[in-house]
Amino acid sequence: MRSLTRFGLGSRLEIFRRNRMNNGFSKRFRFALPFAAALLAASSVSAVAAGPQQLPVVKPVVACEQLAKADLNGAANAKVNIESAAIVDTPKGQFCKVKGHIEPDDGFEVNLPVAQWTQRFLEPGCGGDCGMVRATIPNASSCLPALNGEFAVAANDLGHTAGKNYGEGGWAADPQKRMDMAYRGNHLTAVIAKALMQEYYGQKPRYSYFMGCSDGGREALVEAQRFPEDFDGISAGAPVAVFEIQNSIVKAWESAANSRADGSKILLHDRVSILHSAILAHCPTLSGVDDGLLEDPRACHFDPTWVQCKPDAADTSKCLTAEETAVASKLYDGPVDEHGRHLSIGGFLPGSEPNWQMPESATGGRGPQGASGNMLKYMLRLATPPEDPATLSSRFGFNLDTFNQMAESAPFWNGANTNLRAFQKHGGKLILWHGLADVSVTPWISIAYYQGVQKELGEAATDTLLRLFLLPGVSHCSGGEGFAQVELLTPLMAWTEQQQAPSALMAAKTADQDRRPGSGGPGAPGRPGAAGGPGGTRPPAMPYASPAQAALASRPIYPYPYIARYTGKGDPKDAANYEPVKTVAPVPQFFDTEVDKLIGPDNQKFYHVENNQLVPDKNSH
Repeated sequence: MRSLTRFGLGSRLEIFRRNRMNNGFSKRFRFALPFAAALLAASSVSAVAAGPQQLPVVKPVVACEQLAKADLNGAANAKVNIESAAIVDTPKGQFCKVKGHIEPDDGFEVNLPVAQWTQRFLEPGCGGDCGMVRATIPNASSCLPALNGEFAVAANDLGHTAGKNYGEGGWAADPQKRMDMAYRGNHLTAVIAKALMQEYYGQKPRYSYFMGCSDGGREALVEAQRFPEDFDGISAGAPVAVFEIQNSIVKAWESAANSRADGSKILLHDRVSILHSAILAHCPTLSGVDDGLLEDPRACHFDPTWVQCKPDAADTSKCLTAEETAVASKLYDGPVDEHGRHLSIGGFLPGSEPNWQMPESATGGRGPQGASGNMLKYMLRLATPPEDPATLSSRFGFNLDTFNQMAESAPFWNGANTNLRAFQKHGGKLILWHGLADVSVTPWISIAYYQGVQKELGEAATDTLLRLFLLPGVSHCSGGEGFAQVELLTPLMAWTEQQQAPSALMAAKTADQDRRPGSGGPGAPGRPGAAGGPGGTRPPAMPYASPAQAALASRPIYPYPYIARYTGKGDPKDAANYEPVKTVAPVPQFFDTEVDKLIGPDNQKFYHVENNQLVPDKNSH
């Protein structure tokens, strides 16, 4: 009972009800926990709505156009060029939009509400290799201040512009641009945005927030770790926390594990459903509902005999060959070297199979492309620029030498510093979340990071500033077969402003959610913050949130290590009819991998450029 009381369940009854109404649920939300009343009485906390403070509106003290003349060089400790400052009309009112560059080439945009600023600031992370400015508010589909356009919103392109061939990586030959993407761009954008607010409103924001997913999730962790005073509340989704290993060894493994010596592919797209059906037949959902979603897939361990055809089988239409089964085993296990040493923490989790991007045929079609030669050449600096990127990919090895070579850039790229004491001292709050069917960035990394913070700060202290939420069936940042529409900003604001820690997140299934990684959608984290480039059609970014889509079903997501279990009463599609139970999977999880060495305290360094090279600052960790 003590472990559940720390989640403050009693004090969260009303906010769950309100969230449910805002997300399009038809009935009154009653939290059907048999112990909820007892918790409420024991804690002597009334069921008052936990949410953001009601802050007064602050109006501008100068004209928007005057911001074009603002001198921000001192604030940013870098030359800042403001290119424009003008009023723009939006469906949520007028904003003063300021555009500019931080030298050498970090483009930014700051949107300042003209008539409805309630003293809050939000900066969204940028996904993939970034290269674009998208100032909007993700995962806030029932947050009224965000929906109403009451936030000042700023964003930047992390120091470069995406070219026609997105992800080509050539920009990263410039060490300053790599630094802007690694950590400098978001920090300086926050500094400049606050300075502009001081000029425009006569004051800085009372509360500042950062929200991102995928690389945006890494950026979120980096802000808490490197610049703990930039933001008060941070949401980090599916973070690429161990950037250099994820973008080299892990990506290369996903392709190599499914390739024959001649390069042809083994496990194809139309065969993966056999694997998924076997997983669901043998693995308990743990939710008490047979809905095809594994509440904690870590409790399921793949057995090749579930799918492998008999040696003399004449019909293999409903089973996998020994070769295909071996591929599945490799993908579940994750990359290993010739001695069986794990070079990353796990692989794909059971239940994620519908999201596996397998090729359509043995010789072509979609599928994991392996480690990008451009990533290795320019961003991870595996070789000097003259070498052909294709050569780098073809000679990539799964061994300790390659791992150590990739790990050399960890102090620069990583968001895996578990020492959050400075962020804790600042009073910061951090929501870490990850889809359990994510095959772009394994959820194992988020679990390992969370446990690392617990080890460094202690469990009780960690619980005051960091909580981890794992979303069953959800793919990379959005989509999948799970409950992918999740409200994050409202509980983050309640925790930051009212000290009401999130006892659960409200998540919903919607009619048009897509299982493709990073597909996004209105209110979904895939825009911005998920992996992916500027290709495809996107609506213009607006400095406010999109409303929730109609929910087909809802489910509470409890803080790790608790999962949702159906009470056996009422509609199983209604989140009101679930209760928290501790997972049956091991807690804490024991990891024995090479990546463990990259998750720990004080493992980051600050750099400067000398002779076109990145050089660690003196006295840097």
